[in-house]
Amino acid sequence: ESVERQPMEIEWAADVNTATPEAQKQRLLLSAASSATSRPSDVTRGVSKPGSSETARATSLAVVVDGETLSALEAHEGLLQRFLSLGTLCDAVICSRVSPSQKALIVHNMRVRCEGGNDGSSKSKDKKLAGWWLGAAWRGIVSFFRHDSDRYMVTLAIGDGGNDIAMIQEAHAGIGIAGQEGLQASRAADFSIGQFRFLQRLLLVHGRWSYVRVSMFIMGTFYKCMAFYLTQLIYQFYTGFSGTSLFESWTLSMYNTLFSILPVLVVGIFEQDLKPSTLLAFPELYRDMGPRNHLFTVPEFLRRVIVLGLLHAIVAAYFPFAGGLLMGYNGTTNDQFINSLMVYSIMMLTVTLKIAYIDVRRWIVFSHISVILSLTLWFGWNGVLNHIYPKSPGDGYFVLGVFDMLMSKAPFWFQWIIFTAVALCINVLLVLVYSVRDPVEHKITSWVAFERRQEHTANKERRKQWMADHKLGRFS
Repeated sequence: ESVERQPMEIEWAADVNTATPEAQKQRLLLSAASSATSRPSDVTRGVSKPGSSETARATSLAVVVDGETLSALEAHEGLLQRFLSLGTLCDAVICSRVSPSQKALIVHNMRVRCEGGNDGSSKSKDKKLAGWWLGAAWRGIVSFFRHDSDRYMVTLAIGDGGNDIAMIQEAHAGIGIAGQEGLQASRAADFSIGQFRFLQRLLLVHGRWSYVRVSMFIMGTFYKCMAFYLTQLIYQFYTGFSGTSLFESWTLSMYNTLFSILPVLVVGIFEQDLKPSTLLAFPELYRDMGPRNHLFTVPEFLRRVIVLGLLHAIVAAYFPFAGGLLMGYNGTTNDQFINSLMVYSIMMLTVTLKIAYIDVRRWIVFSHISVILSLTLWFGWNGVLNHIYPKSPGDGYFVLGVFDMLMSKAPFWFQWIIFTAVALCINVLLVLVYSVRDPVEHKITSWVAFERRQEHTANKERRKQWMADHKLGRFS
């Protein structure tokens, strides 16, 4: 079919310079309309129609337009929208000899198009079903839980001169190249690079790492708050929903300030799931993560925050209450502060180990430091509070000497270690099931395992080489 169209397209291209402006606009309109009504896969990939005997042929199509044609398109809003529809179906659109305002115009319209979701082709179908409120509600629920990459596209503009400033500022992400044309573009951009070739590393490596860090930081922050404060809800079942707080107010206020802040900060700053060499060699790893929004969707939030937070809160709060192990003075019953200290200790250790060791792909030195510092702050805070707390508190928490007493009780250490291990085992089990069922997660896990094997082999070779050099040096 494309072969039969070639003479007509060549004739159209040869005659376009001699045609009148109105004829040029009409031909552009007809071409854009015919392309926009085709399926994206048919236009951009050369896929044959259903029922045809021809095999699919991979092709790449591009649109080349100059500034004068853009001016004609700009004068007619409907024609410009059809041109944008045609451009989105192609692999590339080349605009030559355009002014700075025309650059900004193209980027602005594409940004509006991205933020609006679609190009309007599917809106007419939705309008036909507008009367069916049940179908509309169902589509809304499905779109809420299912990520659609076409609805969350972003624009990027890159330039190196002052005439690119308007275009850079119109895009979602603007990149300026600091070169021979000065620093005007770099100063107006969100990111600045020295050479154009650095764009590959900026997107595929640092862009992916940034997405992973921000997503895991947000998920970890919500998770640790969800899990901790759900223990308060579980405690209300034992107090008749009186509103009594399980935790002492001073210690409660330190949870997000001292005891759980370091692991999420380390993840948000230092997380690197895959090596730069791997990310540069396989660009599809960037597509699977950021453009497809693998880590920051509603199902991921439900799994990482709601489900895990609820399960860990049940283990940390309900299990100690149901166990009924007495840890008071002389084996007497537990008071409120003893119960709260037990639950707080389990939750603090569970959250710290989960975020520092289970959520990340690689363990680094800062992960160990965050765990050690969090535990040090926890023991240090309770050790100090154990001696300076008022003797007659008005809120009913008797704190003086309780922490020292619990440190000598075997049931306290037993529950702290066992219940934390149970919570983490549940987490590991869910991670294993998810990594097997989700194809993207399975691919990333396989790449991490491959890189670790390579590192192990390289370290073994270096040790052998060192031993050989050592023996040669000794005997010589």
